[in-house]
Amino acid sequence: MKPTESSQFKMPKQSFSKKDQVFKWSIISVTSLVLVILAVIVGFIIFQATPGFLGGEISIWQFLFTNNWNPDGGTYGIAGIVLSTMTMLFISLIIAVPLTIFSSLFISEYLNQKSKKVVITTIQLLAGIPSVVFGLFAIDFIGPIFVKMGASSSYNMMTASTTLAFMALPTMITLSINAIESVPESYRFASIGLGISKERTTHKIVLKSAMPKIIGAIIMGMARIIGETMAVILIAGNSTSGLNTSDGFLGFIFSSIRTLSGTIGLEMLENGGSTHQSALYAIGLVLFFLVIVINLVILGISGSGKKKAIKANRNPSKHYKYKNIESKGGIEDAKLSTLIRAVTDNRAFRKFESFVFLVFFIGSVAIIMSVTVFVIGAVIFQGLIGFSTSAMIQIDGQKSGIFATIFVTLLLVFTTIVIAIPLALFVAIYFNEYSNDKSKFTRIIKFAISILASTPSIVFGIFGLTLFVQIMGIPLSILAASLTMTMVILPSLIISFEDALSSVPNIYREAAYGMGMRKSKMVFLVVLPNAMPGLLTGTILSTARIVGESAPVYLTLGTVVRMPTEGFMSPGATLTTEIYMLVQEGSNVAAMKVAYQLSFITLLFILLLNALSAYAAKRFNPEYKKPTFDQAWMRNAQAILDFIKLKWLIKIFKKIGNKIKKWSHAFNYKNSKENIKQSRERKKIIKEIYKEVQDE
Repeated sequence: MKPTESSQFKMPKQSFSKKDQVFKWSIISVTSLVLVILAVIVGFIIFQATPGFLGGEISIWQFLFTNNWNPDGGTYGIAGIVLSTMTMLFISLIIAVPLTIFSSLFISEYLNQKSKKVVITTIQLLAGIPSVVFGLFAIDFIGPIFVKMGASSSYNMMTASTTLAFMALPTMITLSINAIESVPESYRFASIGLGISKERTTHKIVLKSAMPKIIGAIIMGMARIIGETMAVILIAGNSTSGLNTSDGFLGFIFSSIRTLSGTIGLEMLENGGSTHQSALYAIGLVLFFLVIVINLVILGISGSGKKKAIKANRNPSKHYKYKNIESKGGIEDAKLSTLIRAVTDNRAFRKFESFVFLVFFIGSVAIIMSVTVFVIGAVIFQGLIGFSTSAMIQIDGQKSGIFATIFVTLLLVFTTIVIAIPLALFVAIYFNEYSNDKSKFTRIIKFAISILASTPSIVFGIFGLTLFVQIMGIPLSILAASLTMTMVILPSLIISFEDALSSVPNIYREAAYGMGMRKSKMVFLVVLPNAMPGLLTGTILSTARIVGESAPVYLTLGTVVRMPTEGFMSPGATLTTEIYMLVQEGSNVAAMKVAYQLSFITLLFILLLNALSAYAAKRFNPEYKKPTFDQAWMRNAQAILDFIKLKWLIKIFKKIGNKIKKWSHAFNYKNSKENIKQSRERKKIIKEIYKEVQDE
């Protein structure tokens, strides 16, 4: 039997036994249930948003195109809120896009595998920091910088934009690195073989080839920025008056603003009636529409990139810069040799250009690494110096202490994972083992799941609040929050599990069928064990997201710190929701100390889960060999010793010093004068050759 071209391998229909049929229809039934649930989320939000418009209380025109959001006065215009959200997004992209492009190119093209692993792991730590922890850090460290620059307070648009830029960077960089690494090596070899410098090859060839996918990565980062809720509530100022256009440029960029997602988070629990609630659902619908547009743009960019590549391969002469020269018989060998030497021999310019590019490359990575280390270090330092054993037992003004938030968080994680994993696994098995990848229905469903995976969590939060709490009558509790969080992580968990299953080689399936295994037995005994590293990694990362989420939990669990004495029906506060409440409701020193203590414990959870994810991926690798105790001890001791001796830092400074020494020769006055003279002569030769070719 020949391997199939698709990532799937399907048994012939006639070989299915009764047990396989039962297994197949069980998979299909669970998949259908999950898809219905995900469809209900969209339909439910639309249904909840329409009463205010159909009843005439809200005009669609006024809702979308007027700038007056005042629920107490009965006016609901979101134009100013939309403009504030888009302006904040634009400023965030100005910060994030250059850092993304330069750092991704440097990581992919210049670092060896060991260094690349260290840098990417550090960036993943930045991705794991909960948004409320980022908000707390921004209030204490980023906001005061802008106050010194003229802002009236730390709570302004620039603080929010800068913070969100660094929160979106991990997603954008990770996807951009994947895009750059997919560029064929032949492109690089051909460019360098023509005498083009490494930096110019990276910038002109590699970046241009990967640009469609990089644009897709940037757009995914946009979805992250638009959908952020709790951090924005903490640091943006939350003024409904819109952007400040009366106090000049500084007044504009330091405006106190409110975003779409922030409006939902602030007002959903205390809405003023059915009309107000309908308007908040309509904002959720606008967010959902923005996510759909973002995903469609990504799909369009990806498709256009593929079409251009196919077109270029079919007719390369159309993309040849000097096709007139080619059509006129070319040029003589001697002239061609002079032309190539003239173009490639401009050493001074090449060195200067390489220097500039490397400054941007290294500087971008240094900024990202420094911010990551500074955020983590500041949280750990502040958490340790303000650590209070009494706060572990009871927080001032609350029924219990940090131990209670830890227990509630663990119960929430356990319940959500128990519900979500079987559902996600069944859907992933269906897509990978039973569905047809070329089917339009399958493509539409997968696209819908990818949309839901990038939907802001606050949208799921208002869905869970209305359905589970208000309609089904489940009290604010761990159960209601777990059901809501299941909806939040289910789409991304399905995608992660499907990737893990598709990574299992088809030859394994063929071997199982050759031994007479049934389809169901093959899935459980062959596919799932070999996909275990990816499955565990997806589960652990989803666990980290549950720990770090606050918006949907805040709406469905409550905010009172108390022990979960009623089990899964207990209300309470998680680590992140209590951080949010402490920062939002009080700014006294004692409250901030407890907030940093909670942030420190949350960060430890995230770091532990990241380490566990890396270990699981390594441990379940078939090539993994478990080291002996002596080997492990010696390796760890050597790593600690190297870090203390700062060998890695010394190597970096040595490389930078060598580069500066090499470039300094090209930049002195005497050499620069000679290089300018040679450059003029080369340009003259090039013009003469082109003129002769045109005359012929």
